[in-house]
Amino acid sequence: MNFLEQLVAEWYAFQGYFVRTNIKFGKRAKGGYLGEMDVVAFHPKEKTLIHIETSTDADSWSERKKRFQRKFQDANSHFKDSFDFPISEVRRIAIVGFGKPKVKIDFGDDIKVISIPDLMTEITSELSNRHPIKNAIPEEYPLLRAIQFATFWGVSKKE
Repeated sequence: MNFLEQLVAEWYAFQGYFVRTNIKFGKRAKGGYLGEMDVVAFHPKEKTLIHIETSTDADSWSERKKRFQRKFQDANSHFKDSFDFPISEVRRIAIVGFGKPKVKIDFGDDIKVISIPDLMTEITSELSNRHPIKNAIPEEYPLLRAIQFATFWGVSKKE
C-alpha cells in the first residue's frame, strides 16, 4: 500500500467508516486476479460504500480517465462477491494529480475526481485547529496525527 492509499484509508476510518484496503477480486482460474480495489470505505448507518482509487502517476488526463474507468467498471461487477452486506449506494472516487487541473476533469460513470492538493486541503483544514494534546488524533492513524502536528505547530503558525 502506498502513502496515498494509507492516508485515504486513515481519513475515512477517522470519519467513522469501516475501511479495507487492497481488496483483490475476480480470481482467475490459472492464478492471479482481475483487479484490486485500493480503498473501500463503508458507512454502516448510511449503508454507503465508497470505492476509492488513487494514483500518483504523471500520465495525461485522457490516459488516467481510461485507466480509472476500467478499474471502477471491473470492480463494479464484483461488489456482491466481495461484500456480503446490504449496500444502498456505491460512490466512486479517483484521487489523482499533484497539481490542480486548470479545467474540470470528468472521468464519467459517476466518478468523482479529487486532486491530491484538494484532498490535502480538506484534511489539513479539518485537522489544523485540533490541539494535538487536548484533542489528539488517535495513534492508530499515524499519517493523520503527523499532519495534525504539522498543521497545528507548523512553520506558518505564530508563536
